[in-house]
Amino acid sequence: MATVNQQPAGPSTSAAARLRRFLAEPEARWLTAIIASAVVLRLVLLPTTAHLTEIFTDEFTFKRHVVFIHQRGLIETFRDTNTSYVAYHYALWLLSLPYGWLGGAFDTDAMSLRVLVKIPPLVLDVALIVAAYAAARALWPKNRSMLGPLAVAALVAFHPVVVYDSAVWAQIDAVVAISAIGAIAFAARGQPVAACAMLAFGLLNKPQPIIYSLIVVVLLYRTSGVSGMARGAVAGLVVSIVPVLPWLVAGDASRLVEVYRKLFSSDTPVTALTQNAWNLWWFVPFAKVPEAKDVMTSLGGLAVTYQRFSLGLSGVAALLAAAYTWRFATLRGGLVAAGYIAVAFYVLPTSTHERYMYPMVAILAPVLLVEPRFRWVYAILSATLFLNMFLVAPPVTSWSRRWDDALITHYIAGLNVLVFVVYSWMLARDLVPIPPAGPSPESPAIEGEAAG
Repeated sequence: MATVNQQPAGPSTSAAARLRRFLAEPEARWLTAIIASAVVLRLVLLPTTAHLTEIFTDEFTFKRHVVFIHQRGLIETFRDTNTSYVAYHYALWLLSLPYGWLGGAFDTDAMSLRVLVKIPPLVLDVALIVAAYAAARALWPKNRSMLGPLAVAALVAFHPVVVYDSAVWAQIDAVVAISAIGAIAFAARGQPVAACAMLAFGLLNKPQPIIYSLIVVVLLYRTSGVSGMARGAVAGLVVSIVPVLPWLVAGDASRLVEVYRKLFSSDTPVTALTQNAWNLWWFVPFAKVPEAKDVMTSLGGLAVTYQRFSLGLSGVAALLAAAYTWRFATLRGGLVAAGYIAVAFYVLPTSTHERYMYPMVAILAPVLLVEPRFRWVYAILSATLFLNMFLVAPPVTSWSRRWDDALITHYIAGLNVLVFVVYSWMLARDLVPIPPAGPSPESPAIEGEAAG
């Protein structure tokens, strides 16, 4: 095993010292201006909402949880609510306290409650902007203008997908991207404890970060070895257990286990081929194949369902991402592979939602600085993802479900599949050894990054 040696940081290179130096630089003021502008934009949009149907919004679910926590207490959360956002309830609980002290209305129709539940997504967006900027800064040559990383921060800050997801939809998908970027960055630097802690943090809030665990494991093996992986596993376990201790002490261990069993089990009541994602399965008429567990074909006497077939395709994509990460065990390689996984998770599995490609928007953004060839992939998928989200859950009630059967959605689904295939080919091509022919003008050599 080839292990990348990491030098421990001395006092002069401590995180606090680096932060002080950065805050004294002009780019810190530019980054602050970008963040401030992004916050203002989101504040303007807070009164709006995304309508999945004429009567249902995800925002309503969060408002209902706040009301429940206020009436019954945080510890009762998993006894009478159908929730899978485990640690996120701490944020909702903390919000409910000052809201109640100020006389806020615990009514799901109250505009003040709508604004309240969008505060955590807004805060997460700020953290996501900083994470994307930090990753871009790590990839960008130190002797070049810092306008590159600042452009990445602005791209994420004002990206329509990111803005709509939080300010309109009240979703916290940013936590998935933050967790993935942080875990990959720390793993690439040979910091297994921080890497696994970031991954565990994401898993406590949403289940989706689990799809990036293979990339993190490969990076940790290459940079930290088996002993580093063991330290990281302990840290991840601690971060996973400590926040749920109140519920464990209260005797809700079985309920927590059931929450995650439902999340990762194929035995789920939601078995439609696709949950509004314009992906590979959008072409199959719902009237013909309403369930993902329906038999697609028979292979050697084994019934191959749509669900099993999609899992097989997803497994192949995961192996390709893992191979790419092994070959390019750097921050750049990890982000390219993670961006690919985010797209695969949207295109290939059955029963996926329209927002599941969201992490790609932030994960792949820093890579665009040093890998121009991915820019067209990013631009196309960003546009199709926003259209998918906007048309499935529009901000106007009367627009709801208007485009469910529109022909354009099938063209967009076809484009998504085509771009994913090309993305797969780009990664596979990189794995084939090519004789060196000098540096490529499109991929400048980055200090500390592997060639290729």
